[in-house]
Amino acid sequence: MSFGFTARLRTCVVALAVVGASSSMLAAGASAATFNAKTTAQLEEAVSKLKGEDRQERTTTQLNLGISLRVDESYIPEENQRLRIYKKIAGAQDEATITDVRAELQDRYGEPPESVTHLLEAAILRLECERLGVSQVDRKRDQIHMRFMEKANVDPSRLMMLVAKNAKRGAQFTPQGVLRYPLTNSQPQEVLMEIRLLLDELELEEVAAQ
Repeated sequence: MSFGFTARLRTCVVALAVVGASSSMLAAGASAATFNAKTTAQLEEAVSKLKGEDRQERTTTQLNLGISLRVDESYIPEENQRLRIYKKIAGAQDEATITDVRAELQDRYGEPPESVTHLLEAAILRLECERLGVSQVDRKRDQIHMRFMEKANVDPSRLMMLVAKNAKRGAQFTPQGVLRYPLTNSQPQEVLMEIRLLLDELELEEVAAQ
C-alpha cells in the first residue's frame, strides 16, 4: 500500500502546490539543535557487517526544530555519562527504550530539566517519523517543513485534504515534495506535540491499526 508514495502524490502537487516567495526563513529558537540517529545507525551497521550479520537497513529521520535538545553539565556532570545517555537515546529503536532512559535519569539525577525532557520527546517523535517514512522535519519560524521517503506510510488523500483545509494559513505541498504546514504555538513542548498530531492525521489506516 505504501509503495511509490511520491508518485501517488503527483496529483497533489498539481492541485495544491504553491511555490512560496520566501526562501530565507530562519529556524526559530536561539539554541537550535539538530537531532538525528544517522551516525549511530551507520556504526551499528558497520559492527553488524564485521560480525557477518545480515542487518536490515534502518531509515533515519533528521529533526531541525530550533529547540534546545541537550543534556547539560549542570544535570549530569560526568562527560562520559552524558555521552552514554546521548548514545542510548540516539540508538533507541522503540519508545520503551526512551521510557527506560527517562526512568534512569530521574532515578540517578532527579527530575530532568526542560532541555533533557525535550530531547526525550524529540527522540519519540523521531521514532514516529521513521515508522511513517518521514525523512526530515524542519521548523521554519511558524511552519513545519516535512519531507517524505519514497515508501512513506502516509495517506495521500488525507494530506491533500489537510493542505486544502489549511491553505489560507499557509499550508502547501511543493513540487519538491515538501509539506509546509503552519504551527499554532512556538513553545517547544507544543511544537513537538503539534508535529505528532500532524503525523497522526497523515498516517495510513492500516499502519495505525498495527
